[in-house]
Amino acid sequence: MTQRIRKRVRMLGVVLAGVMSMPMAMAAPQASGEMMGNTCGGCHGTQGHIKGEAFMPLAGMKEATFIKAMTDFRGGARPATLMGHVARGYNDEQIKAMAEYFAKVKP
Repeated sequence: MTQRIRKRVRMLGVVLAGVMSMPMAMAAPQASGEMMGNTCGGCHGTQGHIKGEAFMPLAGMKEATFIKAMTDFRGGARPATLMGHVARGYNDEQIKAMAEYFAKVKP
């Protein structure tokens, strides 16, 4: 190997070592409960406010009720055509963040 190639290989090693040592949290910031809750607006209304009987309003829902519903949808304990797929897209931490958000929204 030439001196120039060795220098570049060493530099690449230093860069890769720096990248690999970055905490994973820095690489993937967590979205807020409100931000994730906005994805529910198409069916459940803006900020969980909806009139009518087609969909359940989420605004003001107790945290435990929201968490139970989402985990039941995710695990298949609560049958649904769409919500099972939606709920599987969120982990426990994200579901809790959305539950906290919707619980604070006035119905």
